[in-house]
Amino acid sequence: MDSWLPTLGYLGLDRLSEAVARVNGGAQDAGRDPESIRKICNLGSMIGAESRELFQGSVQQWLDQLAVIVERFDINGFVYWPSADHERQIAVFAEEVVPAFRRLVAAHR
Repeated sequence: MDSWLPTLGYLGLDRLSEAVARVNGGAQDAGRDPESIRKICNLGSMIGAESRELFQGSVQQWLDQLAVIVERFDINGFVYWPSADHERQIAVFAEEVVPAFRRLVAAHR
């Protein structure tokens, strides 16, 4: 299985749609099903207090933003790398964000 792994902090949401279209177009040009390409976003950020910044807010903000990326941009995987407080951030991601997001996805299937 092939994958594409952009870093959202460098690419940005404003360019994500165009980049996904290029990946999908390249797959089609190569005779491949675009759905067979894993599209995984690197998320370098923090989980914490409410924020206007993308992936810099509360668990609920993360859930809302992850849902948008999955629905609008066909992203089907995430890599989380916190910018500080690594152990606590990874614990919050693993214990709160991931299970809640799995429930959200399951409810929409």
